[in-house]
Amino acid sequence: MASHLDVVSKWFTQSYPVLELVWIRYTTQTIVLIALVPWLGWRRILGTRALKMQIARGTALWASASLFVTGLSFLPFATTVVLGQTSPLIVAAIALPLLGERVGLKRWATILLGFAGLVIVVRPDFGNFQWAMLLPLGTACTYALYQVMTRYVAGVDATLPSLFYTALIGWLLASIAVPFVWQTPTLPHLVILFGHGVGIGLGHFILIRAFVHAPASLIAPLGYTSLIWAVILGWFVFNEAPDAGTLIGGMLIAISGIVLARNATTEPRK
Repeated sequence: MASHLDVVSKWFTQSYPVLELVWIRYTTQTIVLIALVPWLGWRRILGTRALKMQIARGTALWASASLFVTGLSFLPFATTVVLGQTSPLIVAAIALPLLGERVGLKRWATILLGFAGLVIVVRPDFGNFQWAMLLPLGTACTYALYQVMTRYVAGVDATLPSLFYTALIGWLLASIAVPFVWQTPTLPHLVILFGHGVGIGLGHFILIRAFVHAPASLIAPLGYTSLIWAVILGWFVFNEAPDAGTLIGGMLIAISGIVLARNATTEPRK
């Protein structure tokens, strides 16, 4: 589902500013969650015992979304998704100091393999590097932080407050800049963007629930199936055929992610 939603994001960057698209996404999620308060009660939506961490999560996710959508506006679809999918490698690397999850020698070797794939995609020494590649790489870093913090708050707060505060913080941050770039969308576009925001919110709800039951280093690599869809959709929707470096590097990144997920089920916790 994630790649299909990303296609919608890239498509609309041709017509609307990135900041506006991000603002609509978070506005949609915030409205939906506030609308649930009369039925579920404010405590189930707003109640939190880790407010500072929730604010940090929301900020990290807002930065990740903004960088990713901006990257989609500059780079081929598959390249943006491949670079953004390095976040599980970062999660695995920082899971030990932040969450106490064991990262053994085999896992470190696997992480290095994934970063070798990253170097192949970026190819900094072969004249193929574009400054815009820093955008999805920034996405990977900030999204990795978001995932690690989500794993932490999963043991403290319920799912709905975690979803609400990421939406609220993202909405507040996006609202600062959106008046300066606003372009009124057509009604059909607004309906699609509303559904897009709901879909992304649902995806984050599922992710938060998953972190309640499994370690961050196991869950993060499972998103690598989106790489296959990224290549297919980028080719057929945007007529962007990925080059050999993107395919080879993406394959190494995916392999390392799959191995990380497999090892996470067998390695003992520290």
